[in-house]
Amino acid sequence: MRPRILGLLDERVASPRELSGELGAPLENVSYHVRELTKLGLIKLVGTTRRRGAIEHHYTAVAAPYASKEAWGEWPPIVRRRVTAAGLAEMFEQLNEAAAGGGFVADDTHLSRTRLVLDAQGRKALAKELEATMRRAHRIQQQARRRLGSNREAEQRISLVILPFDDVAAPNDKTTVRSSRRRTAPRASRDQTHRSTPVKRTH
Repeated sequence: MRPRILGLLDERVASPRELSGELGAPLENVSYHVRELTKLGLIKLVGTTRRRGAIEHHYTAVAAPYASKEAWGEWPPIVRRRVTAAGLAEMFEQLNEAAAGGGFVADDTHLSRTRLVLDAQGRKALAKELEATMRRAHRIQQQARRRLGSNREAEQRISLVILPFDDVAAPNDKTTVRSSRRRTAPRASRDQTHRSTPVKRTH
């Protein structure tokens, strides 16, 4: 239920009553999960309105550019898994829409996949570098917004996905050595591709 609520509240505002109608779930259940998501810092209260003598609360997903390692570390594992699953489901849907609508044809699009073998120190260094990249990306966006002003027609919406993950399906060292001996072309030619993707949306 919580990932579904997060998906509905992404870039929009809704009350538990509205969410209940969209989800086809009892209002009491939805209200409980909304309270829990608020405690976890994943959604926030943005306003209230009076409705038939009662106060209706309106929420939206927290618009963080990325989850900091501190915030991620505080979330229970079950929340991490479900938030990740919800995010991936939304991402794949967005990618499919972009592919159907021509979102991958621009000259400056980019897609790369690189398998890395790191130690603990290297892993920390990579995480730090990716966080710095996200901060720079958001500074670029802030500068662009100042230049755009109220000119909505000049907006170019881009989605940027950074997704390092543990390669649990990677072959062990012995398999890798045997495979590399049989190959005539370097493996990097398949693992690293340089073309492709803005999807038309900005976060």
